Amino acid sequence: MDLEFKNPVYFQNEVVPKDAHLVGLAALVHAFGVEALVRRPSCVSKKHIKGSVTVGKPWTIYDKRYDPGRTFADHLAFALKHEETDLLILKRVFGAVPQGAMIEFVRAVPTGISTRRGWFLYETLTGNRLPVPDAPNIRAVDALDPKEYFVGKGALSKRHKVRDNLLGSGRLCPVIRRTEALQAFAALALDERAREVIEQVSTHLIGRAASFLLLADTKASFEIEGERPPRNR
Repeated sequence: MDLEFKNPVYFQNEVVPKDAHLVGLAALVHAFGVEALVRRPSCVSKKHIKGSVTVGKPWTIYDKRYDPGRTFADHLAFALKHEETDLLILKRVFGAVPQGAMIEFVRAVPTGISTRRGWFLYETLTGNRLPVPDAPNIRAVDALDPKEYFVGKGALSKRHKVRDNLLGSGRLCPVIRRTEALQAFAALALDERAREVIEQVSTHLIGRAASFLLLADTKASFEIEGERPPRNR
């Protein structure tokens, strides 16, 4: 399925870089008129780019060699391979694209990593099962790269040969990137330190502390609403 759209001068109130066209999530959002914010839009230049990729605000500009093509499958594969995962955008794009385009996407390269990830996310986010056979026996891949995101344990989806390591379901699923700030915070291992402290304190004292915190939190909730709790509360 070809994406037929004229490359815009502006995208989300930002000027599209000169001699470049939308690609990946930005192209899909624009082509299907999806209402979703692309936080890090990408475009491909008509020229060669020093270092192949230039990351700026807000645009990430790729060298002309990265140009994936003009079809829905081309841009979806590009987004899954090169861009940050945004499940809200993907869900809305999947809701707008004809099912036949997704079937073509899966059947073209059924064993491809990007294909299986896109196929898995489509069926997970939409709840629609595509009329295609299960993936053949092949090494499973992660739904999200654990080096880039905080993920769950990962239950295998035998149909897609994808490890479902998402932190939720198709109805509600946060996506948390492994930023430097979050990595540093996780390295503090506060859960282990809290466990060590609790093991050295009596259960009676822990119960009193929990009751105090619950009472303080309840009072704060009433204050936020500008109300006074009744005496029996």
